[in-house]
Amino acid sequence: MNRSALKRLLGWMEENGFSRFFLVRPENFAWLTGGGDSTVVAGEGVAWLEVAKGKVRLHTSCIEAGRLVAEEVAGVDEVLSYPWHAMPDPGRPNDLEHDLTPLRLVLSPEEQERFRALGRDAAQALGKVVRAARPEWTERKLAGEVAAALYARGIQPVVLLAAGEERIFKYRHPLPKDRPLGRLAMAVVCGRREGLVANLTRIRSWGRPEAEGLYEKVLSLEAAALDATRPGATLGEVLTAIQEAYYEIGRPQALEEHHQGGIAGYRPREVLATPGDGTRLEVGMAVAWSPSLPGAKVEDTFLITERGLENLTFDPAWPTVEVEGRKRPDLLRP
Repeated sequence: MNRSALKRLLGWMEENGFSRFFLVRPENFAWLTGGGDSTVVAGEGVAWLEVAKGKVRLHTSCIEAGRLVAEEVAGVDEVLSYPWHAMPDPGRPNDLEHDLTPLRLVLSPEEQERFRALGRDAAQALGKVVRAARPEWTERKLAGEVAAALYARGIQPVVLLAAGEERIFKYRHPLPKDRPLGRLAMAVVCGRREGLVANLTRIRSWGRPEAEGLYEKVLSLEAAALDATRPGATLGEVLTAIQEAYYEIGRPQALEEHHQGGIAGYRPREVLATPGDGTRLEVGMAVAWSPSLPGAKVEDTFLITERGLENLTFDPAWPTVEVEGRKRPDLLRP
């Protein structure tokens, strides 16, 4: 059980006058239990938690009770198991009615350690596969190899995109198709383990000429975002810095072609940066920016610390290039 999360939730309940509260959403289940997974079908919980008088009760079916207690949830005070054909609706008030996202944004030291381990494993898994890829591979082959490498490390790919040179210039969210990679390939992963989600993108070129210049431009866009990411800054202010960077490279319209990222955590983006967003960044939050152009994108997940930004998805085996004093993933070449 995530005791810091429980303390935060109990304080919020007291402020809002709730003596009892139900957590139904899988991301909140994972948050409160310290990484437990309430899903069988992706995104749909088969259990919920009831918090009252400082105690936590687990509600689930007879199918799931034993497994959840043995493998996913430790430290609950009581388990209520129902016939699979007679599951009641969760009680009220609950997190389907009340957004708990703000309570999750600042990660505890224990959550930060889990995130570091996840980010390292996700980056190494993705990097190993992309380095092994070949131009004759299909996008589906690339995605399948990435998925296998992630699952081997206990990471579930909640988002997995892949594009070869035919589609990377057309689509920002290229679901893998049966098309050859050709001279340019991109793989995008949002990988979840113990509730947290690491976000990262890697690109490989086998001699597509324009890839070099495009990638340099997205690195400059990301540098503007990372420079603006500091405690006390708002998401809206970071987005303004990104927008100005798009103007500087002569592509102001590109900001409207894809979101630019935001705060990361128990969802790929807990809060997306939007114009004027007043959400303030704090030490202990994670961010993942994703500036892009047709044919190029850069993305890693960073932790905001007292000392600056810590790259959680750094891969020491991937080639890097220094941008504004930071090691950033380079375009992988033959």
